[in-house]
Amino acid sequence: MVRPVRLDDPSSVLGDPRIDDIVARIGAPGGYPAFEEAVRRAGCCRRPVRLRGRVTRVDGTASRVVFDTEELSDRVLLKACGSRRETLCPPCASVYRADAFQLVAAGLRGGKGIPQSVTSRPAALVTLTAPSFGPVHRRGNHGTCHRRPRRCPHGVLTCATRHGAHDRLLGQALCPACYDYEAAVLFNLSVSELWRRTSIYILRALGELAGISVRQIGRIVRLSYVKVVEFQRRGSVHVHAVLRLDARDDEAELPAVFDVALLVQAVALAVRRVHAPVAGDRGPDARRVHWGPQLEVAPITEVENGRARAAAYLAKYSTKSSDGRGLLDHQLRGELPDQVDLAPQLRRLVEEAWALGAQERYSELHVRAWAHALGFRGHFATKSRRYSTTFGVLRGLRREWRVARENGPSGVAPDGADQMHGGELEIGEWEVKGMGYATRGDAWLAEGLARRLTDARRSSFEDRACAWRSVA
Repeated sequence: MVRPVRLDDPSSVLGDPRIDDIVARIGAPGGYPAFEEAVRRAGCCRRPVRLRGRVTRVDGTASRVVFDTEELSDRVLLKACGSRRETLCPPCASVYRADAFQLVAAGLRGGKGIPQSVTSRPAALVTLTAPSFGPVHRRGNHGTCHRRPRRCPHGVLTCATRHGAHDRLLGQALCPACYDYEAAVLFNLSVSELWRRTSIYILRALGELAGISVRQIGRIVRLSYVKVVEFQRRGSVHVHAVLRLDARDDEAELPAVFDVALLVQAVALAVRRVHAPVAGDRGPDARRVHWGPQLEVAPITEVENGRARAAAYLAKYSTKSSDGRGLLDHQLRGELPDQVDLAPQLRRLVEEAWALGAQERYSELHVRAWAHALGFRGHFATKSRRYSTTFGVLRGLRREWRVARENGPSGVAPDGADQMHGGELEIGEWEVKGMGYATRGDAWLAEGLARRLTDARRSSFEDRACAWRSVA
């Protein structure tokens, strides 16, 4: 976040080096309007990639340059970083979150190339949690953290505090000496395999409940899903997923026995039974990981509101990081520095992951490369192939819409990729000149523009909502 300049304090204005940058920007070729247009085209990205190059169209032996950054005011093209993390780039994360919503919603109510028939198929919203690795500070249902005292080798564990929603103690171990940090990191390492086996066990449980053999159930029913991973305050991964039952044959109807009630029962049965070997362990003595006892399975029955709420629920988790302030958004090149203001619980997990990475048995897993993610090595948002559309398709549709709106059917929107255009081949030649804005003044102006556009969109949405309510 850029420190704001206080216009009521002349010393802060005159002493701020960004003022010189802003004056230089106003006096540059094209002035502020050219800069604003470049920032808008980059989606007001907080740390855009600066590209230099050109786009050439080739038709047989003839070629012509249709775009060249030398013609731009700064001689560079700003391209959005595309980060999904809210803490790294809020504008790009908002686009990712919107795409995640469309991806989940299309699999529940159709659209984006998905048939409308999916609205009649059984679906459920599932939340799977990690097991306990030791007591932590929490917001209990009865109000207090841990009302009943419990003993450990290091004393009595109790906390009668009513923690607020933003209390930094939440998720911290009551007794760090007793908390099993190694097991917590190993669970995060193994959760992707545990989820893969869970999807298999759910299909088997469906067959068992319906009286169909394991061999036959796979020929009748297909389990489609989309899942998003979230880190709890204690640093352990839990999974939010939307599950949908489809007929294996796309042209066939799903048998009536496979309804949403059967799906809910199958999920509960499979989660109780499933287990997976700890990542890095092999042989009959391999340790196993299981899901925690807290399981939520909510049938999705409403075609409109219920399915939209489920899509929004998953989308809001798609841009979160392993910590709430973005301190662990990058891979670590060494041990975590002492000056990083990280919660003790997360710091211990990072240190444990770094230590496990030095052990021979985990050498193939490259654990240290994932120490910033507390050992989790998978993707934060994944789906089965048949569930819905893809992020790539959504990005392509958005690009086509933007080009058609701004430049017409024959417009050029350089993005670095070679493509066919009206029988001609477009070739992009690009060189990366850097990442982020060239000056602190540019970064400040871009952040202010992003804030104004966000406020304008919010105001427009509220006006439309008020107009709709008045008509209703």
